Amino acid sequence: MRCVAKVAAVACALITAGVAADGHRHAGAHVHGAGHLNFAIEGRQVHIELETPGFDILGFESIRSDAQRRQLKDALLELEKDDLWSFAPAASCTLQSASASASGEHGEDHHGDADGHHHDKHEHDDHHGDGHHESAHMDIAATYVYECANIAGLNSISTRLFQRFANSEQLQVQGFTDAGQIAGQMNRERPEVRF
Repeated sequence: MRCVAKVAAVACALITAGVAADGHRHAGAHVHGAGHLNFAIEGRQVHIELETPGFDILGFESIRSDAQRRQLKDALLELEKDDLWSFAPAASCTLQSASASASGEHGEDHHGDADGHHHDKHEHDDHHGDGHHESAHMDIAATYVYECANIAGLNSISTRLFQRFANSEQLQVQGFTDAGQIAGQMNRERPEVRF
């Protein structure tokens, strides 16, 4: 679990730094087509965190049917594939762990909550209403850890996110490397950042 805790700490640092760098301009914004990619290089590892509006991945913002719940599940599995991110071949990077989840809309948990409230329809309706209200801001987050045999050869990261998810348009990128902090953007025309 030490590795997981370490990833959480890195992710937390990245999120904090991202908010600080952006001021609060994006804090309440829910912009379609725009996600955030944070990464940090530590030793031979690359920690990556992706955060994007649910609409960019799914094409809809709230889960209203079992079919949409399945689409969300499929999308999360797609996000966890090891070929979503590519690195300079010389770096010889391999995926160690990947995890994707949805927030705002309760995702799989929402379904369980609804089942638990069947005995009280009124309460269930209220819960559903609250869930719907929150789901307008459904976000999808994914974290990855890659290990690179030759970290010195790592000078670029590229993504297949835009190929796989038609509603994704761009990612604001922020990274921490041994050489310092970098900021950039990935988009459909240039799905890569170099450093």
